[in-house]
Amino acid sequence: MATLTRYSNIELLNLPDCRDLRENGKCALLNVPACTGEGCPYYRERNSVDCSWQRLCSLNEKTQEHIAQKYYGGARPWAQEERLRKGDVSHVSGG
Repeated sequence: MATLTRYSNIELLNLPDCRDLRENGKCALLNVPACTGEGCPYYRERNSVDCSWQRLCSLNEKTQEHIAQKYYGGARPWAQEERLRKGDVSHVSGG
């Protein structure tokens, strides 16, 4: 969120840290007058690791391989996380 100034709306501090919450306190997904809070069915917490790994998963194979070699010693932790989310745990149990 934006920095708090004397011109800021102090009520924005009471809103959840949702990825789709705009700086003016309105929802980026829904056409509603105000944020409904954590009870909203579209509420998603901000998690920079999840966002960045989703972005890495969306890249083509060549780019992913380049990033894996340069920054992760050839491993692709974002691909492992994606398999866990899909329910494929065969690589974890060794079979």
